[in-house]
Amino acid sequence: MSDVTFPEMSSDPAATGVIVTWFASEGEQVEPDDLLAEVAMDKVDQEIHAVRSGILRIVVPEETEVAQGSVIARIE
Repeated sequence: MSDVTFPEMSSDPAATGVIVTWFASEGEQVEPDDLLAEVAMDKVDQEIHAVRSGILRIVVPEETEVAQGSVIARIE
């Protein structure tokens, strides 16, 4: 299992961002480099891609504010 974390997009350790969209669904099989989600922080958007194959387990739903570095999903 590997964790999918919200990227560090700000030098402020207390900064938070939001998950804009999940492109993969809960329980979906994903492969390396598959687009999983788009996240935003301070007017900057970033895509998150899978680093390994497995089943996606979403921990944080769309439009939820989250601290950078937090686990937002897991790939089992």
